[in-house]
Amino acid sequence: MFGLLNGQRYGVAKIEALAMQPQSDIHQTTPTYYEPASPQEALDQHKLRVLIDELAQTRGLTIQMSLRATMIVATEDEDARKAAAEEFLEMAAQFDRILEMVFGSSPIDGIPLERLSWLRRIAAKNNSREARMRDVQGAVGSLSQRLSGGESPSYDQVRHFYVDNFPVVRDDMTAIIWDLWADLDAQRDDAVQGMKTLSETLSSTLGDIKRISMTVRMISLNAAVLASRAGEKGAGFSVIATEVRSLAEKIQSSANRANNVLKEMDFRR
Repeated sequence: MFGLLNGQRYGVAKIEALAMQPQSDIHQTTPTYYEPASPQEALDQHKLRVLIDELAQTRGLTIQMSLRATMIVATEDEDARKAAAEEFLEMAAQFDRILEMVFGSSPIDGIPLERLSWLRRIAAKNNSREARMRDVQGAVGSLSQRLSGGESPSYDQVRHFYVDNFPVVRDDMTAIIWDLWADLDAQRDDAVQGMKTLSETLSSTLGDIKRISMTVRMISLNAAVLASRAGEKGAGFSVIATEVRSLAEKIQSSANRANNVLKEMDFRR
C-alpha cells in the first residue's frame, strides 16, 4: 500500500517518532517551579495553562499535518488519500485559529479580551517570530489549497514542508510560551511586593491610630476628673467623657484586631 523508497521511508519514520514522542519531552509547557500562592491563583493558573497548552498544540499539529501529507503521497488507496486530505485541512484550520489567537487582532470566542490582549502583547515583543510563523502559516495554506483542489504533493514537497516548518514552530512557539510564564512570574513578584508595601503602610497607620486612641483616653480621663470636681455642674460633661473613653477603647480594640490580621497575612506569605 505504501510505495516509498528506503530513504523516503526513513524520513517518514522520523516524523512518526516525533509524533509518538510526548510533547513534554520535546519542550515542557509549564515551568516546574511555578507554584500558585492561593486557591484563586491556582484557578487562574489552570485557565492560563489551558490557554498556553493550546499554543503548544501547534507543534503537534505541524507533525500530524506532515504525516497526513506523507500518507497522501505514499498510499495508493483513494479513500485513504481523501481521508488524510480532509484531516490535514481540519488541522490546518486549527493551526490558523491558534495563530490568529496569538498574532491576530480580532476577538476569539471563549477567550476573555483581557487575557487575549496579554497573550498578544507578549507574543508581539519579537516581530521576527511572527514573521517566521506567518511564513509557516503560508506554507500550510499553500498545501491546503492544493489538497482542496484534489492535487497531491510530491514526496520532496512533503519532506520540505516538515523540515522547513517544524523547527520554526517548535522553537518560536516554545519561546513565546516561556515568555508568557516569565511575565506571569514577574506579575506575581510585583503583586507580592505590592502586598508587602501595603502591609507596611497599614501597620504604620494602625500604630498612629493606637497612639491617637491612647491620647483620647488620657484626655477623657482628665475630663472625667475635672467633671467630678465640678460636682453637679460637671455631670453632663462626665457622661461625655465616659462615652469618649469608651469610643477610644473600641478604636484600640479594632486596631489590635486589624494588626493581628496583618501579622497572620505576613506569616502566610
